This record gives sequence, structure tokens and C-alpha cells, in this order.
Amino acid sequence: MTSVRIALAVGLVLVAAALGVVVSSSPVSVAGTNAILASPAFVYASGDSHRCQPGGTVPTGTTAVRISASANIGPSVTLKVFSGSHPVTSGERDAGWGVDETVTVPVTRVSRTIPASTLCIAFGAAIEPFEIKGAQEPTTTAGGPIGESLGLRVEYLRPGHASWWSLASSVAHRMGLGHAPAGTWIVFLLIAIMLTVTALASRLILRELR
Repeated sequence: MTSVRIALAVGLVLVAAALGVVVSSSPVSVAGTNAILASPAFVYASGDSHRCQPGGTVPTGTTAVRISASANIGPSVTLKVFSGSHPVTSGERDAGWGVDETVTVPVTRVSRTIPASTLCIAFGAAIEPFEIKGAQEPTTTAGGPIGESLGLRVEYLRPGHASWWSLASSVAHRMGLGHAPAGTWIVFLLIAIMLTVTALASRLILRELR
């Protein structure tokens, strides 16, 4: 029983610590875009394609790049950013990302603002065509059926200045919308229910092992 109590206590403490670390971190925010709109009209592209296009200004502190691509089972994505002919940052996203209007690729942190950048994106082999949303822009292509003049919308992401703790009231307010009844109190009720379930489950474990 003593070992069970210790294991249960350590597990609960680790869960609480992990939750504290997560909510103490800052959510990513959009620091800039390449000013291309994600048009409702889209084209289908197949895998094993590569394209380069103007990337606009890459803000300092960028840690991820979000592009307007959507798929049921997305292919791998390799992304590189250049300033002239000099590489600035790069990153990869494994295949398997799900249905969404965008796909986010983590990249090495950009240490300084890069104006007039060039963005090169390579899609790996795909089991089905995937959607590309953007607008007609002057681009250069290197193989692939994406379309010679379709520029992808790109958003540059970096950690925000506020933590999830400071955004708790705003998040709770939005979570309480769209319900019947509606209100911020719903969030606190859910938290109370989860804590109660955790306590009852822990008590049940100890009682059954006694």
C-alpha cells in the first residue's frame, strides 16, 4: 500500500507540474505574413513537388512558418528561407498531418529581421492530391504541378509575450460562448468536475488495493 500511495502521489504531482509548465509558456502569435491572401479558390497539387516564391519580410524571433496547404494525410514538408543566395533558416514537418486549412513547419529561430526573403517549399510523396490556397503571384517553380503563378499564403510565427496564465480569463470567456446556458462559469464547473473525478478515481484505486 505504501508503494502504491507513493506512485499515485508522484504521478499526480508530475501531471500538475506538466500542466503548470504548459500554461506558463507563451502561445505562438503571427508576427508577419507575405501579404498573399488565402483565396477560397484552390488548386490541387500532387506530391514530390518543389517551388520557390517571394517570402516577404521574415520577422526576428520567427520559430515556425505556417503555409496554406490542406490534406487528409499530408506529405512531408521541407521549408527553406533565403536572403538572396544565403540560407537564413529551415525546417521540416513529417508526413501525416491531418485535415486543416494550414500546415505549420517549425524552423530554426531567426535571429534578425530578413527583408525581401525567398521561400522554397518541397512537398514529399503524397498518397492523394492536397489543396493549395493562395493567389496569383509572380513565382518561380522547379517542377511539380502546383501552378507557375500561384503564390502560397505564408504566416511567420513566434512566441508571444503573454503566458497562458495571463490569457486564462479571456480563454475561459470564449470557452463559455455558444452554450445553452452560456457563461464563463461553465469553465470553472468543468474544472471542478475534473478535479472531483481525479479525487474519486484516486480514492477508488487506494480502496480496491487495500
